[in-house]
Amino acid sequence: MDNTDESLIVDMLTGMFGDNHMHNEYKHQISFDCPVCSYDIKGLDKGDGKGNLEVNYGDHVFKCWACAETHNTKGHLGWLIERYGGKKDKQYYELIRPDEFVRGEKNYKKLELPKEYHKFDDISDVFPEKRRAMNYLKSRGITKEIIDKYDIGFSFEGDYAGRIIVPSYNNEGKLNYFVSRSWNPKTKMKYKNPEADKEFLIFNESRINWEEDIWIVEGVFDGFFVPNSIPLLGKFLNDNLWEVLYERAKKDIIICLDDDAWDDAQRLYYKLSGGKLYGRIKLVKLPEGKDLGDLRGVIPDGSFVELEK
Repeated sequence: MDNTDESLIVDMLTGMFGDNHMHNEYKHQISFDCPVCSYDIKGLDKGDGKGNLEVNYGDHVFKCWACAETHNTKGHLGWLIERYGGKKDKQYYELIRPDEFVRGEKNYKKLELPKEYHKFDDISDVFPEKRRAMNYLKSRGITKEIIDKYDIGFSFEGDYAGRIIVPSYNNEGKLNYFVSRSWNPKTKMKYKNPEADKEFLIFNESRINWEEDIWIVEGVFDGFFVPNSIPLLGKFLNDNLWEVLYERAKKDIIICLDDDAWDDAQRLYYKLSGGKLYGRIKLVKLPEGKDLGDLRGVIPDGSFVELEK
């Protein structure tokens, strides 16, 4: 990338984020107010004046030192331009963007359910592995109704032997992921999940009613116990889900992570609380040592918490 390209990128960033707080041309580094901290979280149109967003336009990467906004974006400069730039900015950046930062470069295998996946109704009740799988699910409060609703299956052979399998489908009804959970408490690898692009994943997308309250939960098993839930498969919100929630969610969004993820839950609260979602984000603090499965989805009085805006 020549000096002209670098100058144009600096001009793009300045057009998107306003005056910089620091610019080291020798190191190709420049800083601005972070749009996620300032605009998306705090609702401040003119930035927060802290200059925490640092961009290295030589390496095409960025990071916010306050909200650590790079986790799901891989810190690629193209993400900033795609989200906050104009049409001409995006077209120009397409021409100069390094090949390794082209979204979707990695080729994943076509996602399919494991050939060892079996529905519970297709296997005899006298089969020992089915009984073990059912006993595990019952121990976690999962009923036959839940099994049928979520197409929960199991495997007793092959690479996924001894595992519960929970599929997920996108809004077109196509498989977009699955989770497999061992029912053997001595297994070192509790989860064995497919290699897939999770940058755009919305687990259980086909089941979401965007006109009703939506629960954001940590794991797939948590989502069985509250209505209209989206499991994060962790503690972080990918950017596609953030955008879809912002555009499509019509009622409240309720964040309920495990009790040991309270700091992460608060970060999600502030990340989602800006713009038209302001006032519609609710936060649940579960009792110590409890998750939604332990509570069978019954939220104790006083669990909803108001944070300082």
